[in-house]
Amino acid sequence: MTFLNTAVLTLVAGGVWWLTGFDKTAGGESKQTHYFSRLIRCVAIVWLVGVGLWVVEGDTGLGGIPLLMILPPSLALLLRSSLAEVFAHGFLRLVDPNLHDDRPLDFGQSQRYMDTIAHLIQNGRRDEAIKLCQELKTSGEVNLATLEMTLEFLGVKPERAQLPKPMAEADQLRAQGKFAEAEKLLNALLKKNPEDLAAAMMLVRLYAQELRRPSQAHEVLRRLEKQAHVAAGHIEFARRSIEEWSRPKPEKIVTTAPTESVDELLAQGFFGTAIERLEQQTAEQPQDFDAQLKLAEAFGRHSGNVHRAEKIVRQIEANPAFSPEQKQLAKNQLAAWRNGGNHGK
Repeated sequence: MTFLNTAVLTLVAGGVWWLTGFDKTAGGESKQTHYFSRLIRCVAIVWLVGVGLWVVEGDTGLGGIPLLMILPPSLALLLRSSLAEVFAHGFLRLVDPNLHDDRPLDFGQSQRYMDTIAHLIQNGRRDEAIKLCQELKTSGEVNLATLEMTLEFLGVKPERAQLPKPMAEADQLRAQGKFAEAEKLLNALLKKNPEDLAAAMMLVRLYAQELRRPSQAHEVLRRLEKQAHVAAGHIEFARRSIEEWSRPKPEKIVTTAPTESVDELLAQGFFGTAIERLEQQTAEQPQDFDAQLKLAEAFGRHSGNVHRAEKIVRQIEANPAFSPEQKQLAKNQLAAWRNGGNHGK
């Protein structure tokens, strides 16, 4: 019996050591390297199990029954966090294996992503910066509102529906020319949370571009720099953005672009004009498959906004007026844009 008990206690010790490796701190960090606390818990549980074995095997009479009733709750209390983590991991794997993520928390990851985007912009690699922003929007690894502001800076039309409600409201006020109301709302958001990077960036743009008050934009930036948890890459991006937004808009040179075809506009890089014309055409003629697909192409192939192109393709698939062949063509084109292909229609 002594050999059997020793084997049981050894298995219990190994199992408990493995279980305690799943523990997390309040901040979500692993306690796997907290060897001393894990050892204390292992010793306590092995001792309790040993007492239980002694009570079961020994002739302790009725006095051992209360002890056996106390042992299970004691073991459960000692292992509650470990068991909870194990069951949580198992449940996530059962629901969706993709939800499980063994990667350690990296609080500097967001800053490195923004530094990468800033580097791409600084070196004129606009398409790569847009593509990275779109990927990060899908992964959720960087603040959504910040990415929307960055994409707008890069000339990609923002999707206000994805912004948090207060930010979407402020952005709509700015778009409608209600600058005083937008300024008031954004200042209120920053007063409530001085580290709100998205609100700060939108206010910086409002001051620099719409109100032509760069000094106030720089003041917002100085306040943001004092916040401990705002990444340096964000600050540098905001500083460069102020310079860009504060520049006087050059007078528009009259060209023949508005009278040219959509294909010619896209070929010459007039993406905004082409998209506006296609959006008007598809709104007036929603059954025009060529216009719908060309609009998706303008976003997915020429502007790097595959997410917006995907929405248009989904609308094509849901439209009963289009044939299965047309819907399949749209899906094939979307797959090519996702893979970075430049295949035409």
